[in-house]
Amino acid sequence: MNKFKLNTAFWRDVRFLKWAGQIIFLIIIFNLIRNFFGQAITNLNATNLPFSWRFLGSTPGIQVSEGFVTYPESGLQALQIGMANMLRITVSGIFFATFLGTLMGVARLSKNWIVERATTGFVETVRNIPLLVQIFFWQAVILSFPRLEEVDRGQHVVHISAKGIAFPWLDPGEASWLFGVWFLLSFSIARRVFKLRVAKLEREGVDTRPVLFAIGAFVIWNVAGWFGGYKAVGVIGFIASYVSMLFDLLPRIGLQLTFIIAASFYAYRYIAREIKRTRSAENRGILTDDDIFRIIIAALLVLILIVGLFLPLGNSLMDFLLGNELFFKADWGIPQFFDGIQNKLNWEYSGSPFTLSYPEAIQAGSSKFTRYSPDVGKIMSVGYFATWVGVILYTSVFISEVVRSGIMAVAKGQSEAGLSLGLRRRTLLRLIVLPQALRIMLPPMGNQYLNLAKNTSLGIAVAYPEIVAVGQTLYNQEGQTIAVFIVWMAFYSTISLTLSTIVNYYNRKMKIVER
Repeated sequence: MNKFKLNTAFWRDVRFLKWAGQIIFLIIIFNLIRNFFGQAITNLNATNLPFSWRFLGSTPGIQVSEGFVTYPESGLQALQIGMANMLRITVSGIFFATFLGTLMGVARLSKNWIVERATTGFVETVRNIPLLVQIFFWQAVILSFPRLEEVDRGQHVVHISAKGIAFPWLDPGEASWLFGVWFLLSFSIARRVFKLRVAKLEREGVDTRPVLFAIGAFVIWNVAGWFGGYKAVGVIGFIASYVSMLFDLLPRIGLQLTFIIAASFYAYRYIAREIKRTRSAENRGILTDDDIFRIIIAALLVLILIVGLFLPLGNSLMDFLLGNELFFKADWGIPQFFDGIQNKLNWEYSGSPFTLSYPEAIQAGSSKFTRYSPDVGKIMSVGYFATWVGVILYTSVFISEVVRSGIMAVAKGQSEAGLSLGLRRRTLLRLIVLPQALRIMLPPMGNQYLNLAKNTSLGIAVAYPEIVAVGQTLYNQEGQTIAVFIVWMAFYSTISLTLSTIVNYYNRKMKIVER
């Protein structure tokens, strides 16, 4: 029998068609985006409003109602205030929405008829009312309180009025950053103690009280830090000072080489991991078309980075990272970043890290009006309160459904086995049901966190100065609509990708490993 090999033309090869199709699609997308922005810039030039980033460095002349600065010195700082205000709601909102959602999810499965019916009624009510309507409702609740009058002047413990909610707050001292880092380290210490106690429990079979020991370690660590232990964190500031000096001495080519070496290292690790993965018994060392495509893309990205760093745009990026003048005034860079760490984590700082201050109602300038003093206590403005409560309650009811469905997805036999061992229902839920349900709950929980982050943009309806509201004020004044929209999209994409990365990391970490 004659053996022959059928040669197929490359344009009929499946691998060629797959790669060519993806590359052509990317080229078309990039071309459409380029044409869109090119036409938009042409139209703006025709209206005497040329596209520019210069507004980021110029003083906008606007006042932001609340934030770490109320009179921004540049458009960039104004947008940073909006970003910080958005993150204030997002970070705290994720914590409280998760806590409330978990409680409501468990309560809906309660055998107590009143608890189950009341929670179900609340969930059904909140999730069927649009979020914007709820935000307006909570704004109306605060505005229904009496206005600040002359009789209200003076110091208060807690005070609620049509101006917002005032309550005591810890005012930071010069050593507050040192203690803040020490406080963050306490979570790692408590987690480590918890793991050690759990390991001893599994090894010896005795009750080691891991939760109690973890809480004790957390408290002892922070008490020791409050009475001077926090100064040990100053070593980070000491190291940062030398890193800043290194970047000051490092020439531009050194910084470019640093980026190239780092990118090449991670690309090499990725390619090596992909090749090692194919050496399993299942893959038999054979690289699929998708594997080859990913490896080539990783190498191509490194090549683009190497070439791009020496092009005009790459040089502009280096200027920005080094804190030099760019197309707008750069108020930060890598050396300035480490200088800031050195200044904030200086172990020569002394005194109490925080002092408790109470809110105070004072006379507003020479007028007869009364307002809360911005220098003492903490004031939760009407816009912040309405947006914060609205997004937390709205997100928590959806999280409760995720928790409820996750618990119900755990096999009933798991609960029966725990009860047969004499575990209380509370212990059963904490040690057996919820850890297994968490594997099911994590992906949809991540979606709810993303929704919460994006829903903060509705704060513009109640005059809360988050990034959308501040950006709208800027482009109305400067006329740079496209530039502001690009900043919005980049910021929200970064937040969404960050949250997704965190959730996916824990999702992979909790995945059941098959033997």
